Amino acid sequence: MQLTNREQEVLRVLAEGKSNKKIASELNISHFTVRDHVSSLLRKKQVSSRQQLVSIYYCENMGSGEF
Repeated sequence: MQLTNREQEVLRVLAEGKSNKKIASELNISHFTVRDHVSSLLRKKQVSSRQQLVSIYYCENMGSGEF
């Protein structure tokens, strides 16, 4: 399933190990919105944890210079 641009941004910052509050601050959105995006990412990637999301992010971006 395709991620929105904002979901991609949230995932990128999440992969840096930042909390929802820090993600919200960096992206200038509320931490409630971050929580909703993280929930959507978990559902779309069919995983149950933030750690699994980060693992998928790094696997999908290996060699692309994204991180």
